[in-house]
Amino acid sequence: MLTTEFNLASLAADTRMAWEVDLPSGPVAWLGWLALGVVGVAWIVSLYLRDTQELHPAWKVWLLVLRLGAWAGLIAVAVNPQERTQTTSFRPSRVAIAVDTSLSMQLPETSPEEMDSTKANGAEPKPARPRADAVRELLERSPLIAELQRNHDVSLFTFDSTQAGPHWQFRSKDPRVVGQTARLPGTPEKVDSKNENAGGSSTFQWEEILKPRGVETRLGESLLELVRQISGKSLSGVIVISDGAANAGIDPASASHFAAQSKTRFVTVGVGGTKPPVNLAIASVQAPTDAHLGDPFEITAFVQAEGLAGKTAIVELLSRPEGETSEPSLLESKEVALADNGVPLEVRFQQNPATANSVEYLLRAKTAAKINELSDSDNERRKSIRVTDRKTKVLLFAGGPMRDYVFLKNMLFRHSAIEVDVLLQTADPGTAVSQESNKLLFEFPKTREELFPYDVIVAFDPDWRKVTAEQQAAVREWVFSQSGGLILVAGDVNTSSLASGGEEVKPIQELCPVTLSSLASDLLADASGPQAWSIGFSRAGLEAGFLQLTDDTISSAAVWKEFPGIYRCYPTAGSKAGATVYANFTDPRSETSYGAPIWLASQFYGSGRTLYVGAGELWRLRAIDEDYFDRFWTKAIRELSTTRLKRGTLRGMLLLERNQYLLGQTAHVRALLSDAQFQPLVAEVINCEIYDPAGRPQLPPLKLIPDRQRPGQFVGDFRLSLPGTYRLELLVPDSTDKLTEKLDVSLPNLETANARQNVQLLRAMADETGGAYLPLDENTAAALPKLLPNHGEEFLVDERLRTLWDRDWVLYVLVGLLAAEWLTRKLLKLA
Repeated sequence: MLTTEFNLASLAADTRMAWEVDLPSGPVAWLGWLALGVVGVAWIVSLYLRDTQELHPAWKVWLLVLRLGAWAGLIAVAVNPQERTQTTSFRPSRVAIAVDTSLSMQLPETSPEEMDSTKANGAEPKPARPRADAVRELLERSPLIAELQRNHDVSLFTFDSTQAGPHWQFRSKDPRVVGQTARLPGTPEKVDSKNENAGGSSTFQWEEILKPRGVETRLGESLLELVRQISGKSLSGVIVISDGAANAGIDPASASHFAAQSKTRFVTVGVGGTKPPVNLAIASVQAPTDAHLGDPFEITAFVQAEGLAGKTAIVELLSRPEGETSEPSLLESKEVALADNGVPLEVRFQQNPATANSVEYLLRAKTAAKINELSDSDNERRKSIRVTDRKTKVLLFAGGPMRDYVFLKNMLFRHSAIEVDVLLQTADPGTAVSQESNKLLFEFPKTREELFPYDVIVAFDPDWRKVTAEQQAAVREWVFSQSGGLILVAGDVNTSSLASGGEEVKPIQELCPVTLSSLASDLLADASGPQAWSIGFSRAGLEAGFLQLTDDTISSAAVWKEFPGIYRCYPTAGSKAGATVYANFTDPRSETSYGAPIWLASQFYGSGRTLYVGAGELWRLRAIDEDYFDRFWTKAIRELSTTRLKRGTLRGMLLLERNQYLLGQTAHVRALLSDAQFQPLVAEVINCEIYDPAGRPQLPPLKLIPDRQRPGQFVGDFRLSLPGTYRLELLVPDSTDKLTEKLDVSLPNLETANARQNVQLLRAMADETGGAYLPLDENTAAALPKLLPNHGEEFLVDERLRTLWDRDWVLYVLVGLLAAEWLTRKLLKLA
């Protein structure tokens, strides 16, 4: 049956009452009901006309009315009359504003070429402002939000590496929404009343919400997530305010396609210049964080240019004592011809400070002729280097007076920055002659207090079986937790016992970066001969700084090529996991199933490092020049003592994953701490002070908590929110020792690699979804509301349904009609 609604009365603005009856739903049904009604009425009329032939006409009419009334009542019950009370509600139209908050929004709103073009046309260009400021002016100071509120609920979202929001909701001023509380799907049911203010509210932290912070722009992922969260019939559209720099995540076309399928309109607002940018930048700086007085080091700047190919740039190196605010002094400058767009150019500076101090170096790049750049903030980079005159303490530990040991001992004893102690196992304490050393030892250090002060141990084929298990364990702990550096030089006498010694020498075997062959004696005999074989360097070996025997890579490679080579190398069975192989022995007769024997390899072990040398024949470098032998061993010792140099105290060390970070990343900090007895420190928490690039302390300080798997180690992390150099300071408990570390934070190239607005992408996204693209200018605030029609909709909510035919009064009427008819017929003697 078809339900027909009769709207009787409007009880309130959003409530109405209606009566419903069930009528026939088709012609056949209507015909059947009409036939039944006509036959029923005809039968009643004919029956009563026959029964009342002798009565007065008035009685005829009375009885006919009573019977037809009862028949009409039955028909009324048959059509099932009902009373329906309904509430009319209104769902307001919605608009979402998605604002890009990636770091590219820090770039100027207009490109230098556009500013120059404005000047050429005789107009005075506006001062360049960040793109984020232009967006903030559009949302906070223009009438855009107020105009959108006339027809829509407006919600503010942001996106960079992730999508966030809604940060704020501006309620619609549509009169049909009065008294209703609308919200976006996926948002909290209860919204703080302060979030319902209109645009330009003084309580809304526009600057904080729109602050660029993301190190990448996942435009496609963010919009896809947003559309899934808020799509619906009442959504008029999404305003996307961005420069279009989609540099991570899925293709934005996927988000556009999904939005088109869900009938979600994108209205894109493009921010930023549309012409190719002109910019000069120092992309990165490579330099050591610590250096020894008297040891030259290199500072390398990587200069990157956009739109300046073929032009000349001047790269300057300046310095000043760290912590001072005076103008830095110029040390050196170089002119370089800039490469093609985006290709980094390497500029090197050699430095050898005359005094020990912490120095802040400033590298600055500028063009020979003044130009308008996209950004001047990336033309400078700073790097702090600590130059120390602290002597490196070395222990030479030899099984016998092999030539490398003798020459190295004499060289280190003469070195002003190195303090050397000597332990020669074959020396007789009773008849030992003077050795060139600061201290002559006759036994290996027995206690931690004796061993831990050493920075590097150089072991020339010693017999480790003569070193007790406790002493070997102390060596392993010294490397792991005290950042010690161990150099193992293989030889013909004792290295085979180290390879096959088993549990007796297990701690030293663990420290060795290669697996030594236990069949060494036969292999060494077979490989011996009158011919010298060159050293085969790996790529890591060619790039390793401590293997550079001269001041530049090319001449150093020429020296190694001139080097006649070595005659034998201790056999190995491969390198250990995590080890770096720098060079192999090239005699084909020495190759095994594991490949050529490893001549030089290194590995990190805990906070320390170990280096393996497969043969003690580096003294042959002296045949070319004595200085090459000295440089190799000096650089190798410096390389292994670098981490140790940063400690500043035997009781602790601050470790960072690395010293170079990108803005917005998280730095993980690990502290290795010991008590006064050099046992792992036990504490519930350790405070680490962090100073940002402006020198302000972070409050509260970073709390390092114990690493339950590693006694004496404490871990924590913090977010890097400013570019520049951070300084970390940790006071060792129950002492005056202070641990310090620094890390450099730079802007990621991902957000600055393509600074031009991607108009094509933004326009394509709008076209596919039925929206429009607008550049951000003075007309944007007026044009946007016209592109977003009101999608608000009214709908009925059923509250109560009441049948009417089963009321008491209906029963009384029917019974009354039939009773009146029966009584009349009784009085008239018709029944």
